[in-house]
Amino acid sequence: MRKYNLFILLAFALVSVQVNAQENKELSSLIHDIFNYSPNLKSQKNLLKIGEYKTQIQESYAKPILGAEIGISRVDPVSKASFASPNGTSVLQFQPNMNYNSQFVLSQTLYDWGKNALAIEKTRLENSLTKAQVEQQEYNLGYQIANLYYQIQYLNKVLEVQKTQQSRLENQYNTITKQVKLGAALEYDQISQQVRVQNQLIKIIEIESQIKQLTDYLSTILGQNAAPYLKIVTSFNQPNFDSNQLQMSSNLEIEQLSAQEAITKKEIELAQSANLPSISGIATLGVRNGYVPRINGEAPDFSDDFKVNSMIGLKLNIPIYSGKRGSTQTNIAKIQQERIQLQLQDTQEKLNNSFAQTKNNLQTNVQKFESQKKVVEQSKYALKLAEIKYKEGFIRKIELDQIQNTLEESELLFTQYGYLIKVNQLALSKIQGLKIW
Repeated sequence: MRKYNLFILLAFALVSVQVNAQENKELSSLIHDIFNYSPNLKSQKNLLKIGEYKTQIQESYAKPILGAEIGISRVDPVSKASFASPNGTSVLQFQPNMNYNSQFVLSQTLYDWGKNALAIEKTRLENSLTKAQVEQQEYNLGYQIANLYYQIQYLNKVLEVQKTQQSRLENQYNTITKQVKLGAALEYDQISQQVRVQNQLIKIIEIESQIKQLTDYLSTILGQNAAPYLKIVTSFNQPNFDSNQLQMSSNLEIEQLSAQEAITKKEIELAQSANLPSISGIATLGVRNGYVPRINGEAPDFSDDFKVNSMIGLKLNIPIYSGKRGSTQTNIAKIQQERIQLQLQDTQEKLNNSFAQTKNNLQTNVQKFESQKKVVEQSKYALKLAEIKYKEGFIRKIELDQIQNTLEESELLFTQYGYLIKVNQLALSKIQGLKIW
């Protein structure tokens, strides 16, 4: 027996759980259909589109900006000069009181030492984080559905056994009632059996209520009746295993924290580049007045006064002092990075602990499963012997029914261990970041 237990532990030490999507097409279809219907998931996926637009906005800062300007301004007083002329004193006005200006303005940042490129990369990383968060929500929902699915399957199996026991208890009650009338049994036995029948009926009602509640919940998140997806499985005694090592890289919680850490690194780089200079180019093309001075207040002809003008130039912007905003932002980003690193370490430790505990539970349930399998076989053999004794008249029908109840209870416990194995499989798959759909 000791060698047999050692063989089981070694066998399951080499393999761990990965539930195959092909194992149950109904479950896979149920999960996908809920994903497709879920308004909550659809609303979360809209955040990805928003993130893409934010990236496009940030990328637009590297492109030229073209605008149009139209301005009217009045200036009082303006510079004037008086001089003698043949006709007397004349007044020369160098700038008109009414100034009209219209122009196209083109500007573009030519070089910023990579600041905008860092900002673009940061928005992309933020969108990657949003994607990981949406996938995590979808992932959790998928495993919630799977757990509910197998819980319903298990309850259906329990209900089947409980109804069989109910039928047998009712038959026993009828037999005892007849024996009471014949004086072969006490009325106490009849009342005791009636209590058993009623208690069994309450169990059946409770199980049916649980199945209905779970099915109604699945129907709600599916947007239609979920019952067609819930075909009853015959057993849970087909454990499927894959690997023994926890693959941290596939866990979505680790992916989220890693994405957050990458964002903080970019934030540090951006904050450190806050004091870097930038070179911009600007060009204008337009029409304005004031090219011909006014003599004695007379306005020149339109064609002489309004001229096409243009300008092109470069501008170097050098930040000198900004109240230490850059260094303060750098310190904040570094503290944030340290916080995320500590969270990452804590999450890894918790995942390792959960993985180890779940794997131990799985190995324990597998051992119980194998032991209970022997109990079922022994109970079947005992029932076979009891049926022979009953035919030969050595035992009563009530005693035969009790042996049948024992077999059904052992089969129910066998199914329960199979269900617990399935639950452990799902837990290990979830920890490793494996999809079952």
